[in-house]
Amino acid sequence: MGRRRTLDPPPRRAHRSPRPPPPCLRRIPPRPRPTPPPFEPVIKNDNIYARGACDDKGQTLILLAALRRLIERDGRLPCNIKVLIEGEEESGGEHIEAYVPAHVEKLAADAAVICDTEMFAPGLPALCTGLRGIIYGEIHVHGPAQDLHSGSYGGAAPNPLMAIAEILTALKSRDGHLLIPGFYDDVRTPSPEELAAWASLPFDEEHYRVTEVGSPALTGEPGFDVFLRTWARPTLEVHGIVGGFIGEGGKTVIPAHAYAKISTRLVPDQDPLKSVDQLRAAIAAATPAGVTAEFRLHHAAPPSVVDPSHPLIAKAAAALTETFGRQTVYIRSGGSIPIVGLFLRSLGIPSILMGFGLPDDNCHSPNEKFHLPNFHQGIDAVERFLLSL
Repeated sequence: MGRRRTLDPPPRRAHRSPRPPPPCLRRIPPRPRPTPPPFEPVIKNDNIYARGACDDKGQTLILLAALRRLIERDGRLPCNIKVLIEGEEESGGEHIEAYVPAHVEKLAADAAVICDTEMFAPGLPALCTGLRGIIYGEIHVHGPAQDLHSGSYGGAAPNPLMAIAEILTALKSRDGHLLIPGFYDDVRTPSPEELAAWASLPFDEEHYRVTEVGSPALTGEPGFDVFLRTWARPTLEVHGIVGGFIGEGGKTVIPAHAYAKISTRLVPDQDPLKSVDQLRAAIAAATPAGVTAEFRLHHAAPPSVVDPSHPLIAKAAAALTETFGRQTVYIRSGGSIPIVGLFLRSLGIPSILMGFGLPDDNCHSPNEKFHLPNFHQGIDAVERFLLSL
């Protein structure tokens, strides 16, 4: 099983020009490289580039800066404010999940204000009224007792990597439709009023494909537009597959073990616990002979929707409109902010999602940025909102 154990002659490397990449590869744009160091902020063209600049350090600072300005100018705040900051959202948020229900009286409030979303377009303020929930975990597949040589055992021994591929394709069809039995049963369709509001948004699907996604085509369930597919439909995505030999060179190994990191996004009225059970049952049904498979849950959070007619939502929309000079639009987000549902369940309060990011801020990616004019106008908007209370 060594590197030189092969029946093929070693490749001749001398006097051979490298082959050009196939035409299809030359058309793929390179991935963005991290230009500035991620933890050394750089300001360029009215943007600050740094890890977490927009999601969510810069936007959290908007709230604190607005409070500081009010205190320095007026000597007091216009209403009672409680500040709660936690930094574990991207790693599951287990501590805040325990903290909030245990401190209901201490955290009692009329509403929560969170800056962790984005504007629909530059200069167009938006209030987010809906978030998808999430299930995140790993599918672990076990096959042979140890790694095996594919020449000696290929054709007889089960391959956990192939098994993972079979399981994943059994969970989701080629056209993006989920095949998990019962997964769509509780999905709530957006109201006609909400759908009409989305249809009025300034949106160019081709521009979105080219500038934000950057892929040759968009994918997803047929019969649903981009907003429905990203805001109001459940999804399943694969984030990584690990197993076997992935180093340089060759090693013809059948791995003993492999796993895939996956997540599903949930929409109203899907229940995370019920959805986890449905996912586990679907994985068990799709597991091929010769291997065992299990789903290990890392974290889950329910979807959330707030009523746009809530009086505090209306005040926030008015503050945004006054600040940016354009009518505030109401949108949803395809992402998840678990604490929004936690506040609703434990404290019974809505969350006002005043976001100031932009669609091209590269959140969770190299060269993440935050548009500094949005930062300063965000402070103005939060100040106006608090004064209106």
